[in-house]
Amino acid sequence: MLKKLKLRQKYNESIAFRYLSIASICLAVLQLTFGASQSYRIYQQKANNLAEKADAKLSIINTVVQSSILRSDPETLGYILQANNKDSDIIYGIVLNQNSKVISQVIAKDKPIVNELIKENKLTEDNNILSALKSHKSIVELSRPIKIGEYHGGHIKIGYSLEAANKELIKSSFYNIYSSVLISVFFIVLTIVIFNKQILNPIQKLQQLAEAVASGKLDSKVDIGGKDELATLSSALNTMTLQIKHTLNDLEKAIDNALIAEKAKTKFIAKMSHELRTPLNGIIGFTQIMQQEFTNKEQQDNLAVIEKNSLHLLDLINSILEVSHIESGKTYVNLKPFNLYEILKSIEQMFTFKAKQKQIKLSFKIDKKVPQFIESDAEKLRQILFNLLDNSIKFTDTGKVTLTVKYKSDEHNDFLYNLYFKVDDTGRGISSSEIDNLFVAFAQTDTGERSGQGMGLGLPMTRQLVQLMGGDVSIKSEVNQGTVVRFFIPVREADMSKISLQGFYDTDSQSLEGDSLESQFFYQPSSSYDLAQEILNSMPQEWLLQLQDATTKVDNEIILELLKEIPEDYQVLHQSISDLIDNFRYDSILELVEEALNK
Repeated sequence: MLKKLKLRQKYNESIAFRYLSIASICLAVLQLTFGASQSYRIYQQKANNLAEKADAKLSIINTVVQSSILRSDPETLGYILQANNKDSDIIYGIVLNQNSKVISQVIAKDKPIVNELIKENKLTEDNNILSALKSHKSIVELSRPIKIGEYHGGHIKIGYSLEAANKELIKSSFYNIYSSVLISVFFIVLTIVIFNKQILNPIQKLQQLAEAVASGKLDSKVDIGGKDELATLSSALNTMTLQIKHTLNDLEKAIDNALIAEKAKTKFIAKMSHELRTPLNGIIGFTQIMQQEFTNKEQQDNLAVIEKNSLHLLDLINSILEVSHIESGKTYVNLKPFNLYEILKSIEQMFTFKAKQKQIKLSFKIDKKVPQFIESDAEKLRQILFNLLDNSIKFTDTGKVTLTVKYKSDEHNDFLYNLYFKVDDTGRGISSSEIDNLFVAFAQTDTGERSGQGMGLGLPMTRQLVQLMGGDVSIKSEVNQGTVVRFFIPVREADMSKISLQGFYDTDSQSLEGDSLESQFFYQPSSSYDLAQEILNSMPQEWLLQLQDATTKVDNEIILELLKEIPEDYQVLHQSISDLIDNFRYDSILELVEEALNK
């Protein structure tokens, strides 16, 4: 069984073995077929010769016995038949009268075939022996009438053996098999020698070259002499290997150049972003302060224009920097437990005023199964929702914008869950032919170009962030009907023991767990800011004056240094002022400080 498995494995793995096996079998079959036909032809020839010889003897005997028949001399007939049986192939002879009665019969009992028959069947009587001989498959009987003129003298019969022909058949068959084996072995040996030299060895060299190239040894070559197909193939492989080597060298140089260019671009973007954002923060901060000091309507309008365009420019710079970080692989997912409801409430607060200005209804709906505390990247989720809602409100003139949140367990992982978000609006929409352009950086649709808003960075950034978090995003839109954006991200339910609830919104979060898809977030002032005001009132006056001065100058570095002096128990104050800085609400910081100084 083991040998059979090894032969089968060798047959499957070796072309040479398959070729030789099939060729040898075919050759052996051809040899045996030809030998069998030759043996049968020889057998037929021998049998015909025996038949002709027996017929000739029968004719001779027929002539000789006529006189003895007329004399009714059985003794003479017996001598004649006995003399005839001396032929090695004649077994018996019988003379019958005209009434088919035996006049004389002689059996050559000294012949081997007769002796074997007598011994096997234990025969003693001639009639029984004769009957057994007549039924033997190797004995053929010939019969001829005895005619003397018009007189019918009876019949004469002789039996002859085909045993010699059978032996000749066996002998020739053995010879044919023997010669077939010898010729097959000779052919196999000759074929192996020729096949190894002309085909197998060159193929093995080509295989070694392929393996060397696959392992990275591009300096390898193969040399096969001659001008046949294998030599041509080896030359082509050598040329291909050389081309691969040159191509890889060019690719390595291109990659090195691209990495240098990417590093230079990243460094340039980071430096320019810093250089641009610093004065922009100053412009925005001073604009907000001047809006409080100037009461003239025209001045207020001019300052509003400055603030609006400055914020737009700052948002664009931030988007370019964020896209650059994502594309360069420098953005990572920071998994931490957080309050999902707080994120959604802060986003709703951010967009409620903007939606009211355009007289658009803004709705946040949540499935009752959505947990309040999850583990994911809060900042990236906030950025994704900000981009999608900002786009929806921007391109919706009438109607509504709705954010829906659902929650479903992962079928393949009991510890993971998928959060499904849907942002749909009744805005201008886009044609199906332009949907693919939405995810290409700096590419805009006709709707975007006509609006003159944005640079086509929001959705590409959103998709990259979603995919970075392990999810995916899809868009469906119709012109003048609206747009639906869906995305999901995998999350885990947060371990409540690892979460500090200090600083979270203390509004009634149970209202978020009402009927499925009917609960809605409503804009409410956060009591965390009231707590921040209380803490600020207890801070030293010198510290408050320093914070007021730094805020007036829009000096973020000094503000951040001052925040480090806040005691650990008062981190709500630290978080509140940081949020205001992130949203460029320096005016709100001044209001809090002034109220604390007045008390």
